[in-house]
Amino acid sequence: MLRGVRYSNDYRKLDNAYRMADPWLMTSPAEQFRFTETNRLIRVQFGRVHSLLEIGCGEGHQSLYLQQVCDGLTGLDVSARAVKRASSRCPQAKFLVGDIFSQEVSALAPFDLVVACEVLYYMSDLPAILQRMQTICRSGLVTYFEGERETIQQYVLEFLPRTFGEIIEFEQTRWHVLWWHALHKP
Repeated sequence: MLRGVRYSNDYRKLDNAYRMADPWLMTSPAEQFRFTETNRLIRVQFGRVHSLLEIGCGEGHQSLYLQQVCDGLTGLDVSARAVKRASSRCPQAKFLVGDIFSQEVSALAPFDLVVACEVLYYMSDLPAILQRMQTICRSGLVTYFEGERETIQQYVLEFLPRTFGEIIEFEQTRWHVLWWHALHKP
């Protein structure tokens, strides 16, 4: 079902993945650990943030955690099916169907923090995404698993040279977490 979706912006295939609940096994112990560790890093690096944009919120599994580190969460996903489930899972958050370039996102910007956790693999123009993240946020954070390090990290470090990082490990799985603080406020 997801053949050819990596680095492609194939929104139709991503939406189709949500014909089944939890297609990425976000309820697994590994993902729950990643959510907890991501929140820990946000608290340490940014403190409590006022406004947070979660790019690729999916069904809202990580949104449940992110709500704990911000005053207002906006989730964004290209799948209407996923956004509907996220809205049910986190009724106090705001969820949008679309991508980071949508007019609705622009209208809400700037955000104190924008996160893209485990979603950069599904976007075709990483430089444009990273540049856009910088224009709509004061700070940002991205995560990706070890197997995608060579592809993603080169873009992050090229477009965000003042980036800091840490590795999260759970059993055999490793994720890279990179974050940056804005040099200027948008």
